[in-house]
Amino acid sequence: MTPAENELITRVENDAPMGKYLKENHWFPAVHGEKLVAGGAPVRVRLLGENFVAWRADDGRVGFFREACPHRRASLLLARNEDNALRCIFHGWKYGVDGTVLEVPTEPRNQAEFCKRVPLRHFPAREACGVVWVWLGEGEPGAFPDFEFMSLPEDHTYVVSQTLGCNWVQDVEGGADSAHVAILHQSQMGALAIPAKLTSDQAPIYEFEELKGGYRYAALRKMADNSLYARVNLFIMPWFCMICPEILDRGDRLVIMSTPVDDTHVIHWMLRYNPTRPLSRSYANPAKEVDNWPPAPTGDAGNAWGQDRVAMGNNSFSGFSHINTEDFAVAMSQGPIVDRSNEFLNSGDLAVVRMRRLLLGAVRNFVKGESDAAPIPYGTFRASGGILPHDAEDWRALHK
Repeated sequence: MTPAENELITRVENDAPMGKYLKENHWFPAVHGEKLVAGGAPVRVRLLGENFVAWRADDGRVGFFREACPHRRASLLLARNEDNALRCIFHGWKYGVDGTVLEVPTEPRNQAEFCKRVPLRHFPAREACGVVWVWLGEGEPGAFPDFEFMSLPEDHTYVVSQTLGCNWVQDVEGGADSAHVAILHQSQMGALAIPAKLTSDQAPIYEFEELKGGYRYAALRKMADNSLYARVNLFIMPWFCMICPEILDRGDRLVIMSTPVDDTHVIHWMLRYNPTRPLSRSYANPAKEVDNWPPAPTGDAGNAWGQDRVAMGNNSFSGFSHINTEDFAVAMSQGPIVDRSNEFLNSGDLAVVRMRRLLLGAVRNFVKGESDAAPIPYGTFRASGGILPHDAEDWRALHK
């Protein structure tokens, strides 16, 4: 990639083209629904370099405003949540959950007409799979990404998130890269159901199938008996990585989402779901904090992001004790925004290269005023995996 291309796909702040493209075309996973208590304190949400407040009214509806009060820019994090409205504590201006300005106590003349002119905007919000999603674009919201996990019962889904100090594209690349799994995560494979299949061949061959809105790709690994182990993942624009289930045959499934906080921070969302039954096992989360898990690396380059060299000399390949911390540390070690113009790529990077091309194509078309209005069939997408006999006709049958 050239430096200009790298800037184009990574920068999201201050009306950067990618930020504007994302804002006008996609719903953002913004905040855990359980963090918003009816009648409780507003919660700050930072997206694309802007600060917002999300809050839940007494009747359960979710409001989503810019954080600064339109009057004198006091933070609405301080606001009172009362009567299905936020009241700024500075001068008492009161805002309904739908963005209606209800009261301006400091305006003595024709208050009702004055309220109509206050520039407050409520951003459309929806709740699905335990997450509040927000539309930041102008006009009517676009189609909601109705993946199969969006409407499942509560016990069929599990979602956590972690904020990381790196650009959002670096996090997406980690989800789209199947080649690193057998190397970076090799010490963690014992906890999964497929260790031998992943580690027996560290140089997978990629094959791709184009989809509306993204692509499906098979990472094919040769087994000792000449059969193939196929991990069939998907990348769906702009940040959805659907990962092959760890437990084959109706196993729990994984989706990674990467919400840009600003140019140098990202919210990494990890969603587990099972489309046919309650989740088959619990996922260890000692912190019990939905927005602070999996564990982030500790420190920075000064302490190698918390890497344990003693463990590394024993039974840990990476020196990190959690599979997700391995991914996070590598992404953060690349720098706040990695310089892709100095990379030296190989065949193992083809899935990442294809993802970058999709992002570049989308933002370039947006800048030119071109858009593809054809609907994306989100509900048809599902990752899969399995062993293919050496005489199998096609890996694509695994996704059914």
